[in-house]
Amino acid sequence: MSTATVTPGRKFFDEHMEYIMAKDFAAMVNETYTDDCVLVHNFAFFDDPPPYTVRGKEAIIEAETKIFQRQGDIEPGEPFNFVEGDDFLAFQIIVTSPNTGRWLINDVWHLRDGKIDRYFAFGYHLEDD
Repeated sequence: MSTATVTPGRKFFDEHMEYIMAKDFAAMVNETYTDDCVLVHNFAFFDDPPPYTVRGKEAIIEAETKIFQRQGDIEPGEPFNFVEGDDFLAFQIIVTSPNTGRWLINDVWHLRDGKIDRYFAFGYHLEDD
């Protein structure tokens, strides 16, 4: 019987999702992002048009909190097209929000010293079936 191996990238992804599901964005950012981290995203829940560039832990905590407050209690699917290297992790995932519907999320995380220093998150709102 074979045992599935959990890669370092998948372990890091799972840890990240645990913070999201617990809605503990401060701990997520403080524990898994570098001090000089940058988040680039397109979630149009802000006043200006996307894309948005958010710099620093405190600003990213505020942005993530706003995004997930707008989305509500999300239901994430399994990530697919999951690839990783020594300094990056990328994947796609379908997320269902009770407030805004289904989304295809495309993430790329650039890593430095085992933490996220550049996070690119782009969501595409899927038509409800």
